[in-house]
Parts: sequence; C-alpha cells; structure tokens
Amino acid sequence: MFLKFLSRIKYLILAFLCFGFLTNAKALVKPTTEFYVNDYANILSSETEEHIIEKSKLLYQADGTQIVVVTVKNLEGMSLEDYATKLFREFGIGDKEKNNGLLLLLALEERQFRVEVGYGLEGILPDGKTGRFQDEYIIPYLRENKWDEGIVNGYDAFFSEIVIQNNLDLEYNSPENINEKYQTTMWAAVIIGFIAGIIIQALEDHLGILTGGYSLIWFLGLCYVFNFASLYVYHFIVNMFVFIFTRASHSHGSYYGGSSFGSFSGSSGSFGGGGSSGGGGSSRGF
Repeated sequence: MFLKFLSRIKYLILAFLCFGFLTNAKALVKPTTEFYVNDYANILSSETEEHIIEKSKLLYQADGTQIVVVTVKNLEGMSLEDYATKLFREFGIGDKEKNNGLLLLLALEERQFRVEVGYGLEGILPDGKTGRFQDEYIIPYLRENKWDEGIVNGYDAFFSEIVIQNNLDLEYNSPENINEKYQTTMWAAVIIGFIAGIIIQALEDHLGILTGGYSLIWFLGLCYVFNFASLYVYHFIVNMFVFIFTRASHSHGSYYGGSSFGSFSGSSGSFGGGGSSGGGGSSRGF
C-alpha cells in the first residue's frame, strides 16, 4: 500500500514537472517560415518585412551573420531580458561557431525593446553602442507608435554597422538620427524667432505698431527650447531607471551570463545556425 502511494506521488511529481516545462515552452514564440521577421504582434507592414528579409539573406550569405526581428504581444509574465535570451537560443540565431547573431525584440503591451547580441558580435556591438543606437534610431519612433519607421531605421543602423565593421561588400542604408533632426528643428526655430523678433522690433521703433512683439517672440522661443530640453531630461531619467533595473537583474543571474551554456542549436529554428547569446545587449522602454 505504501509503495503504491509512493508510486502515485512519483507520477504526480513527473506530471507537475512536465506541466511546468510545457507552460514555460509555450511562453516563447516559434520562428516563422521567413525566420528573419516574426511579427507576432501584427504591427509591421509587408514592405518592412520584405526589406528586413532581403537584407538579412544577403548578410547571412556574406559571412553567416543573422539579424532577426521579433515582435510579441506580451512577454507572458517573463522579464524582457530572460525572454530575449531564451528566444535567441531557441531560434539559434547566428553561426554556431561564430555566434554572430543579433535579435531585435519588441514587446508591445509592456512597451519595451531589447537588442540581444551574440557572443561573436559583442566586440563591435557592445552594450553602450546598442543602447545609443536604440536612443537615436528606434525609441523616438516607437514612442509615437511608428512601428515600421522605428524597426526599419533601427535595423538599418545595426545592419550598416555590421557591414562597415566587418568590411563586407554589401550596400546599406544610412539610418536617420531623429535626435539630430530635433536639434536642427530647435535651432531653426530659434533663428527664425530671432529674425522675426528683429523685424517686429524694427516695426515697433519706426512705425509704432505691434507693441511687445519682440518680447513675445523670444518668450515663445524659450518655451520651445524649454520643452525640448525637458524631453531630453525625461528620456534621461527613464533610461537611467531601465539601466539600473537591468544591471540589478544581471547581478542576480537573470541574464544567464557567461559562456557556461555553450552553443545552442534551436530545436525549432530551421534557419538558425545554432548561435548563442550570454545576455549581451541593452533594453529600453518606450
């Protein structure tokens, strides 16, 4: 009787472990037939997908590097870093020997973005650079829900950097630095405000009309500059919180850091080369 009881307990434990495994596996999306684009959040246009697929195939043919874009509706309760690392290995992004894969992951409901870098690309894409690329080329678009613009611009930024750093004979598109565009707009507004102020002041002095126009123009100009500066302060504060959180997670092992896992060949990633990642990269909220 006691042995039968132990046997039932054993089967219950096995069933529980299997259920937990299946639940965890279900949280990860699987590679689509296109592999390089996996738009499970259904936010990308066909033009964006074709652009990424075409470029990624050329890059893979050149030296085995693979860039994969994944969008998901949510992270199924997992942290962004854990989800990205496990997804990277499940897909097997990059060459098994070179580990030269790159994952661009967007979580829609959490409004988070992650760049996960394979071991072999960490030399040319360190954490600081991947974070800066997100700040300059991706996140400003995503904050405005411009999914196609943000993904394409960010993809082109990483694609061009890999091509340049690895001296590959491939054509690339230079990404648009949206922060530089904002700065140009700001200075244009200041210059226009200054010229308009001079003209209005001249009209006041010589024609006796439009009283107070000069002060009004400069007041509006200063308001614009203040709002622009406030935007940067806001971005700085948000990014600092994200940085502190991800570093804390890293120190407690949520990245599965280090090389102890070795190479992982994605069981369902038929196009993946078996590349692996140790948690290198960066995360941003939008």
